[in-house]
Amino acid sequence: MMRHQSAKPAYAELPGAFLARTLPFSDLPSGVIEDAAAQCAVDFCPKGTRLLTRGTSEVRDLLLVQSGGVKLCGPGRDGTEILEDCLGAGAAVGACELLRGGAAGFDVYALEDSFFIRMDGEAFLRLAREFPAVSSFYLESFGRSFVDKAFAELLRTKVPQRREGAQPLFSVTVGELARFPAVAIDTGADIVAAAARMAEHGVGSLLVTGEDGKPAGIVTDRDFRYKVLAQGLDYARPVREIMSSPVCGIDHREACFNALITMTQRRIHHLAVEGDGKNLGMVTSHDLMVLQGRSPFSLFADIESARDLNALSSLAARSPQVVRPLVEEGAKASHVARMLSLVHDAVLERVLTLLQGELGPPPVPFCWLALGEEGRVEASLGTEQETALVYQDPAPGQEERCKDYFARCAIKAVTHLAACGIPASTKGMVAATSRSRMPFSEFRRSLVESAADSAAETRFCAALQDCRPAFGFLELGERLRLEAMGAVRDTPGALARLARLSLSDLPPLALYDSMVVDAQGGRSSRFDVKKQGLSFLVDFARLLALTHGVTETGTLARLGALRDAGRLEADLYARIVPAFEYLMQLRLVHRLRLAEEGGRPDDLIDPAGISGLGGRILKGVFRLIRTVRDIVTEGYAADGAGGGPRS
Repeated sequence: MMRHQSAKPAYAELPGAFLARTLPFSDLPSGVIEDAAAQCAVDFCPKGTRLLTRGTSEVRDLLLVQSGGVKLCGPGRDGTEILEDCLGAGAAVGACELLRGGAAGFDVYALEDSFFIRMDGEAFLRLAREFPAVSSFYLESFGRSFVDKAFAELLRTKVPQRREGAQPLFSVTVGELARFPAVAIDTGADIVAAAARMAEHGVGSLLVTGEDGKPAGIVTDRDFRYKVLAQGLDYARPVREIMSSPVCGIDHREACFNALITMTQRRIHHLAVEGDGKNLGMVTSHDLMVLQGRSPFSLFADIESARDLNALSSLAARSPQVVRPLVEEGAKASHVARMLSLVHDAVLERVLTLLQGELGPPPVPFCWLALGEEGRVEASLGTEQETALVYQDPAPGQEERCKDYFARCAIKAVTHLAACGIPASTKGMVAATSRSRMPFSEFRRSLVESAADSAAETRFCAALQDCRPAFGFLELGERLRLEAMGAVRDTPGALARLARLSLSDLPPLALYDSMVVDAQGGRSSRFDVKKQGLSFLVDFARLLALTHGVTETGTLARLGALRDAGRLEADLYARIVPAFEYLMQLRLVHRLRLAEEGGRPDDLIDPAGISGLGGRILKGVFRLIRTVRDIVTEGYAADGAGGGPRS
């Protein structure tokens, strides 16, 4: 490395102060930082200075960019030099070479007049041996611990907390929440005795046990109100006549969030907590409301009780109120997506139920399908709805009646869903259009035709790979999804066409000076986290799932099934999952902020608002996406055979 001095330095800082605010050194004890700073010097290099030469320069020192920046270049396929990366303040040059041994991996130049902290290489290696977190920081692109830390920084800077002292839904187990055994009563006891037992213990529910001592059912205060008082039932009747059965239980090791999801899905307010084959207690929706401070239960109750379609539209503004407390608790974007999916499904169910009251019963069984992000249960706030409607083949002579009924139903449903804050897609499939609303046999025929057609038509098949039956005769929707999988797998060249669709956009190359840098060195102030990030990983998981017959729909579920089946290397899986989760988190926090500020939802992320660690993780994600693109190109698109990655 060459050292350069300048008579006009732009900015310089003492090594100790710089290390104290720069990861991974800032996490070290203060005394260690002082000792490390003693092994450092400050260098200055003018713009254009070559710092390292690929393959020949021996790396003896660690260079930490204090101000300014560097660019890393490598050889292109035609022998010309191409830009590989840009590094700004806080980044390191030579860390990987020192830790792994060997000459410089890139040609490194100063992008502008720059100051560096130069740390003696041997001192850096001693530090890395004593504190393994130092070496893992540089050798792991985005390990789980770094992703979690970056997300915590994101929450702290972008989602200011509105409350203190709440116990998080994701670290408290239901076993910790249900600290006392459930109060029980025998099935033969009468209603009066059950009411007295509840009053004696001050509880709102009782387990009803059979002769074997095991829970046979549950009775709650709602049962007394609606089954006894409202119907004038004889109080001397046995309690088993008003109990609900079977008892819904949950393992004591589950997080409270999973209890919240289970209650919401099943529209119940009590869960029996189980462990080692025994009942350990009861957890209620009230317990979770106290734990969380705010709860989605009231929103679901209002959705279910809405008496007309206009009443539903007033609920649109409440989705952020459900999401924010989850985000404050540190929920992953996948957790929030599950909750949003339940909210949207509840709205859909109410809309279609009310419409059937208006239009009359459907002439044949049908299924409403959620596609895209909703289908994969990966939606964020403001996600546009991609939908389809499939109905049973009508009897001869009933075709026009069915066509007219489902056209009116779908158009009205899409309109009302948009009024409820679930807007229709402007680019994907929507049930209101005839191409997305057909009898089963027509869908099957269209799938076969589109699988063999142009790349644009293949999008039709791709969309239905992610379909999730959301309302109606669910088995009808599931049959259609399997038909869509078969159409692509059985059609020569279809997988290759889907692969080429996934290669149509390029990910950014790097982040530098609060800007996004592309492969040609161009800079922009925003990047599309969905189009230039998430979509690549979604498409990759879908392609592999289709190739190997994996039937899961969600991206993480597909990746997990592929790994378990030996179709995806464990190392690649371990890199993709945190990358996908971090991109989802970025998008969720961005959209939550827009929703609370009254802005229109978008996916354009400003890199200036991302911390140094977050920016480093993003660059690792961009590199991973380029690796994934290379795998797709080699395995599917290069020869058109669609054989899939060879791993």
